[in-house]
Amino acid sequence: MKKSLLLLLICCAIHAEETSQESKPEVPTAPPGSEVLLFDIKMGSMGQINLSSSVNVSDSLGYDSQPRFSNDGENIYYTHFEKGQMDVFQYNLTNQSNQAYLTTAESEYSPTPMPEQDGLSVVQVDAKGDQYLVLLNTALPKAKQAQRYSDLKQVGYFNWTQGSNLWTFVLNDKQGGDLYLQGVDKETIKITENIGRSFITDSKAENLYFVDKKTQPWSIQVINSETKAPKYVMDLPSGVEDFTLDSKGRFWAGRDNTLFISDDQKRWYIAHDFTDPKYHQITRVTTNPKANKIAIVFAEKAQAE
Repeated sequence: MKKSLLLLLICCAIHAEETSQESKPEVPTAPPGSEVLLFDIKMGSMGQINLSSSVNVSDSLGYDSQPRFSNDGENIYYTHFEKGQMDVFQYNLTNQSNQAYLTTAESEYSPTPMPEQDGLSVVQVDAKGDQYLVLLNTALPKAKQAQRYSDLKQVGYFNWTQGSNLWTFVLNDKQGGDLYLQGVDKETIKITENIGRSFITDSKAENLYFVDKKTQPWSIQVINSETKAPKYVMDLPSGVEDFTLDSKGRFWAGRDNTLFISDDQKRWYIAHDFTDPKYHQITRVTTNPKANKIAIVFAEKAQAE
């Protein structure tokens, strides 16, 4: 049962994690292998970005992706594939330990801390193959550690802004996703269509940044729960769907073995070119709350060749 659910999740929600896989019609038996690597961000004497002290956070064969830092920056949560299903793992930066956050009978992915509540929010696939937003909290009694948030289903990606406002990518019948908003009353409002999978907030979780795929090239848009009206911010580098925003107001994005940065939200610059052959096909990036560390997802070497 768990294996069939995972195949639906991979086919419908992840959209083939690496963009190079999106055109393949067949359902894979397992998602492409990837690794989460952690780097320190340092500024050079001439203002250039230097990355150092790389650590392989996931350090296992197979799919490891969708990293997010905890609100205090002490842990990295990520999605790990093993034995036919997805589970949320956590890496502790202080003691460099790696363990499952909470193992359930279902598959979970997109682990995301909430700005006003303990625990994690995830997308979970139920026994029927439907995808819901579920709250996980290991500090609660066992029977309450996994609680469905609402009846909104076919959720692919999501994030929160202040006031318990939930923004979701809901799968549509065009093999894409539309943006929905749920307030504290959980009433569902459709905002716009044809969006990307990146759901990024600013450091105060007041605004949501997402990708508008209706523009050419794809562009970063910003929205908040008061106006509910997306505003254009800037274009993404060609072929890039994933980005992040750090607490210093800098956008980051990756393509192939190149890491890009925009420190003015107007132009992209090359922050770093990875020449080590192990580092291929950047798919996701995320930074810690202090903006001095960055986690980057690379394809495993065997998958990149």
